Amino acid sequence: MTEREIIEQCKYYFGKDRTLKKDFVLAYDAEKHYGQWIKEIRQIISNAGQIIFNLNDDVILWIKDNEVEKIDWGWIGDLSWRMEIILNPKMDKSYDWDKKLALKCGGTVRILKVYFSVVVPCYTFNSYYMTYNKDGNYYEFGSISNYSKEEKQVINKVKKLLEGKKMQYIGKKLYEKQFKELYSDTNSEGNASLFDVLFSDIDYFKKDTIRFCDKDIIEKSGTKFRWTEYYDKNGILKERIESRWTSYGDYFKIVLDIKGQIKEIGVTRKEIEDKKYESFKIDIAKEFVKRKRFSKKKEKSREH
Repeated sequence: MTEREIIEQCKYYFGKDRTLKKDFVLAYDAEKHYGQWIKEIRQIISNAGQIIFNLNDDVILWIKDNEVEKIDWGWIGDLSWRMEIILNPKMDKSYDWDKKLALKCGGTVRILKVYFSVVVPCYTFNSYYMTYNKDGNYYEFGSISNYSKEEKQVINKVKKLLEGKKMQYIGKKLYEKQFKELYSDTNSEGNASLFDVLFSDIDYFKKDTIRFCDKDIIEKSGTKFRWTEYYDKNGILKERIESRWTSYGDYFKIVLDIKGQIKEIGVTRKEIEDKKYESFKIDIAKEFVKRKRFSKKKEKSREH
């Protein structure tokens, strides 16, 4: 298919009218296809992995139990499969895809993540790593750009399987395009991207590196504390977010810049007067600019 044909097919199936999408979901046998995919994948690679149909579990069960009337057709999930394959050698189990898996791989697991649509025959893939640092008690996720010879062989086998089924690879330049005529669960007003409708509108490719603590840190005051850090592709810290929940239920969010200076503060009060969960935010940079402008205006008025 040409790029134009892919876009037109997406507009046809994923427009504001969800009738075609509904008909497709009711006719698609996910369990049958799951068995077929598992069989074919095991025939080409021995790496551990998983394959998941991205339609919401509740929707699948309601269709299976003939309770279609319970389905909210504005929130059904995605009409695509997600395949995750461990690239590390000699890994025959996935260990729940958490710290246990990372530690079994020497601290870092490398994963091939593939999406393919069941409506428009297209696929794309993204590889990422998950590190668990036992001493620092934190996770780190980031994208993979370089592959070993063995990893390339796994990727090529998966690509050959999908392309043998007449699926076409589409890259970032195409799948990031947005169109006002495209709708998805989380883009109910339109302007969804091709990635949103073809693959997933809640899952995104890992571009930068993210690092975050494994669990809540309890401070002496009883406040729960968590942190998350974002790094660019060169490993330079871009932003750090610190979150705190007081014993009373209030929430504080502090955003620090590359220099470690506070650039944003957010507060959510559990209760203030007769209101519940009211949020307030201060953007330090914007606030500084406003004050600077106010000072200049004040100086000018004095001159006159």
